Amino acid sequence: MALKLKKDFAGVVFTPRKEEVYVGPGVLYPRIIELHYAGEENGTLLATFDHSTIKEPPVSPIMRSKDGGKTWERFSEVADTKNGWGIRFQPVLFELPKQCGDLPQGTIVFAGNSVPLQAFAPDNPPDFIGTELQFYISRDHGKTWEYRSSFAYGGVPKEYNFDCLGPVWEPFIYINAYGDITIVFTDEKPHTDRSLNQTLKVIASGDGGKTWGDERFVVAIPDGIRRPGMAIVTRLPNGKFFMAYEIVNDAWQGIYYKISDDGMDFGDPADKGTRAQTADGKYLGNMPYVVWTKNGGPNGTLIMSGHADGDDNLPEGGWVGLRDPGMFLVNYNLGEGPWEQLPMLVSYDSRMLQAGWSMGMTVIENDTKLIQLCPTQMDPVLLQITYGIADMETVED
Repeated sequence: MALKLKKDFAGVVFTPRKEEVYVGPGVLYPRIIELHYAGEENGTLLATFDHSTIKEPPVSPIMRSKDGGKTWERFSEVADTKNGWGIRFQPVLFELPKQCGDLPQGTIVFAGNSVPLQAFAPDNPPDFIGTELQFYISRDHGKTWEYRSSFAYGGVPKEYNFDCLGPVWEPFIYINAYGDITIVFTDEKPHTDRSLNQTLKVIASGDGGKTWGDERFVVAIPDGIRRPGMAIVTRLPNGKFFMAYEIVNDAWQGIYYKISDDGMDFGDPADKGTRAQTADGKYLGNMPYVVWTKNGGPNGTLIMSGHADGDDNLPEGGWVGLRDPGMFLVNYNLGEGPWEQLPMLVSYDSRMLQAGWSMGMTVIENDTKLIQLCPTQMDPVLLQITYGIADMETVED
């Protein structure tokens, strides 16, 4: 048995205006959820993304769809009400499936990167001076937002910054096996130990995000070179937690993963994990997203996206530039064994700027459809957030 995707709709979630963004693509890093614990609002889709505006301080847009993702409207925004710096990077949404502390089931939670601006000129990249990962909540299904806490602090958002405090990046929210709100994030603070270039950590809260426990390493490769990051977690039907992440600077490039019983302990942090690849050496390059669907066979299917298609059979593991469409990797055995390829729902040229930078997706309509969001080209410089929707079917191999 196998998964079949029948694409039936495509469109645009958001198009930036060139005069409103500073140098660069304008939008990146889309994330999307479907509401399941919202009463009459069940089935509503909420999406967010980086929006690099010249207006200070920036906010994270919250877009809403009431018709299964076919049309979108600006619904609300998350503003940095703690620091006033602006939520600039890597926003993520999550709907609580159970009560957590004083937060009832159905509360929408959000994490993003608050970054202070030191200097800005319209024709040059902005000069940032720090990073703070913040946690917000919405008690009315995403319409209004309130600051709850900050859970990680770092230095200037500059990679390989060994001479001072490193930054924190890329949060992702889930519920661990103990019922606690859990966040995995990328951390460069351990630069005081030069054997660690960049690391992945998890942190959890037992009181609804008011306070946070100790940080724990998930992946920390002590060679001073490799950079695990951009982690995504999905819960498997056997109760285990599947975490996918990139490893930059790895000789065996691609997307790696680990599986945990409780969503906190993913084994030896020095172990880089297992690379997702097909039996004949095809893989994905960087910026993963992963979801599980009940479709495709007795164990369902893990669906993984990445920024580029790679092939060990090409010279130096060459990348495939034009993705028209690109390929998902899918696995029918809860992450064990080889993966297979399946066409994605969006197309773009991965050689151009930051097209395809960290796509988001989710299953919708009682797990009968898949929606994928992606930053794609709208002109030689600017990107827009586009989407593709497909029906999911289980078919015979």
